[in-house]
Amino acid sequence: MKIDILTLFPDMFEGFKNESIIKRAIDNNKVEINTCNFRDFADNKHKKVDDTPYGGGNGMVLMCQPIFDAVDSLKKDNSKVILLSPQGEKYTQKKAYELSQEEHLIFICGHYEGFDERIKTICDEEISIGDYVLTGGELPSMVITDSIVRLIPGVIEEESHLKESFNDNLLDYPTYTKPRNYKGMEVPEVLLSGDHKKIDKWRNDERVKITALKRPDLLKNKLTLKKEGINKVKRKINVDDIKNIKVTEIKDVIKTGKYTLSKDDNTKAVTILNPKLITGYKLKGKTKNNELTKILIAKPDFATKIAMKNVRKKIDILTYRFGMALNDADDAVTGRVLGESELLKQIVINDYSRYLGKENLDNIIKNINQITSDFVKTRTMQNAMLSKIEKEDDDGDTSSGHRRSL
Repeated sequence: MKIDILTLFPDMFEGFKNESIIKRAIDNNKVEINTCNFRDFADNKHKKVDDTPYGGGNGMVLMCQPIFDAVDSLKKDNSKVILLSPQGEKYTQKKAYELSQEEHLIFICGHYEGFDERIKTICDEEISIGDYVLTGGELPSMVITDSIVRLIPGVIEEESHLKESFNDNLLDYPTYTKPRNYKGMEVPEVLLSGDHKKIDKWRNDERVKITALKRPDLLKNKLTLKKEGINKVKRKINVDDIKNIKVTEIKDVIKTGKYTLSKDDNTKAVTILNPKLITGYKLKGKTKNNELTKILIAKPDFATKIAMKNVRKKIDILTYRFGMALNDADDAVTGRVLGESELLKQIVINDYSRYLGKENLDNIIKNINQITSDFVKTRTMQNAMLSKIEKEDDDGDTSSGHRRSL
């Protein structure tokens, strides 16, 4: 995995990258973490990256140009751009697992009174680490990066994070170490019994008790899932379309409702616990060197929603580029944005059509064609008006010349 962090204060990350688990992950080539000072991309004499807000108001607002250019210099086909903002989706362990599956993340750290709204058009999503305000996005980017890196295979033992707080909507169970008795406080006898079945039961019971006491909202969500019968059914899943992968009968269904995917290296088998989650979902697998590297489970209508959201963002960017092109008389700029329009249509057809459905796909292509047509008409009118002005100027110069010769 590669993580690029756009910041005005790259020195803040030196300690973060050179200590503890993050440093080991970098040294072992599990992750590459880079900082990028977007002030270096400012195209003005004084390297200014902010300005006063239109309409008045306090503070300064980060400008588009430095951030757009910085992202363009880093972004690849596999990149996901994330804006760290109080307006974003609240960060959770579930989101950490999702982001840990990405190949390249680009975080944009803000400062001052916020971002120019147009910067959001180049971002895939916005994330907030909580309902409070910080001086900048550097600390949130460290929090999110730390939570992601520890989930990368090989960084820490997989069992460690599978049993952590917030998995299954439950907090973690109490843990103890030596001595057995400290100032009259003794380790629970069950942990000294050697009976792992009793220990597991005690730990599960403690998780429920602690969650009920400290975070009853999590327990409520868990009970809602249980009422819907999510963790009650065993059955074999048909995924014949996944190359080199077979699905075994369900084993050891966890009663607490944990959703687990595990791989048997010998048989290349995937065991899915609580498989009723698969009802009405599509299962897509990717293989590399005959090993399963990723499984995506998503409701078709949810996949359509995400696809539509991503496509709308791309159309917004195209519309913005068309608008900028109208302010530039260079024919090369016109050709470039028209090429982007055709490329976007191909991307939508090749990458999104299977999620969108025929009706949505037709409407999107029609929308792109209409935007392109409007641009071409406006550009044609501009050129005609410019030609008319130039002709009038030429005629005026000729008339002046005749008068001078007379």
